Amino acid sequence: MSRKTRTFRLQLLEGQIGEVAYQITKVHFSNFRDSGVQWRPPINVFHCASCFRICVELAGVEPDQIEVEVGLGRLWIRGYREAPEPLQQQEIPLSTNRKPVRVVTMEIDHGRFEREVEVPRGYDLGRITTEWEDGLLWIFLPRIANA
Repeated sequence: MSRKTRTFRLQLLEGQIGEVAYQITKVHFSNFRDSGVQWRPPINVFHCASCFRICVELAGVEPDQIEVEVGLGRLWIRGYREAPEPLQQQEIPLSTNRKPVRVVTMEIDHGRFEREVEVPRGYDLGRITTEWEDGLLWIFLPRIANA
C-alpha cells in the first residue's frame, strides 16, 4: 500500500471519527417545539379520609406559571418552566476569559408541561385549594358530604 493511499485512508477514518464525535456531542433540538406539551411533571396522588390530594413536583417553576383546571371528573395541571442555566456573563469578573458555555449534559425538563389526573366521584371540584411548598404544588379536593 502506498504512502498516498495510507494517508487518504487515515484522513477518511479521521473524518468518520469526527462525524461520530459530532453526532454524539451535538445538542438535539428536535424535541423542542414552539407550542405544545414538552414534559410531564411527576405526581403523587392520595385518597385520604376527608379529601383527595395531589402532589406535583415543580422545582424551578414560578407559582404564577402554573394553571390548575378542573372539569368532567378530571384535573389538569399546566404551566411552563424555564431552562435552568448558569449565571449570566455580567457576574463573571472582567479579568476572566468570557468564553461561551458548552452544554455537557441537559436532563432537567423545561418548557410547557401538563399533567391530567382523573378525580373519582365523591369529591367537590368546586372547592379545590392549592398550596406551594418547597417546589411542590399540593392540590386538595375535599370529599362531598354524604358521598
